[in-house]
Amino acid sequence: MTFSFGHSEQERIAVEVHGYERAPVGEYYDDNWLTVTIRVQAGGFRGKVSATIITGEFTKFMSELRPLHQTLSGTAAFTTMEEQLSLRLVGDGKGHIELRGEVADQPGIGNRLHFTLQFASRLPAVFSIALHQTNQE
Repeated sequence: MTFSFGHSEQERIAVEVHGYERAPVGEYYDDNWLTVTIRVQAGGFRGKVSATIITGEFTKFMSELRPLHQTLSGTAAFTTMEEQLSLRLVGDGKGHIELRGEVADQPGIGNRLHFTLQFASRLPAVFSIALHQTNQE
């Protein structure tokens, strides 16, 4: 599964989920880590990092995206336990969404890229794809 936000190759963030980090052992925090690749293109900046994200972080984000998808108004935030990815989407109710993000190249430390992306009203299609993928799991 991949979810992304952005209308062009110059202004985009994409998170590609590769699968679970390890085989299940019956422990929630051990069993629910996903390996992902995060790609960011923001103006002249490009970046790609590998990260791990716990499944509950996606679940919380999707629950916040649903109302934003339906009304294009409000806020949806995504933050990872390891502090490698932070996204905050704010909708004005008129079809304009602003995404403020931060990506780190290492868990909890390292270099950080802060970026802001602007979107128009085509977002519901992107949200629908992300929400559909989540509902299948």
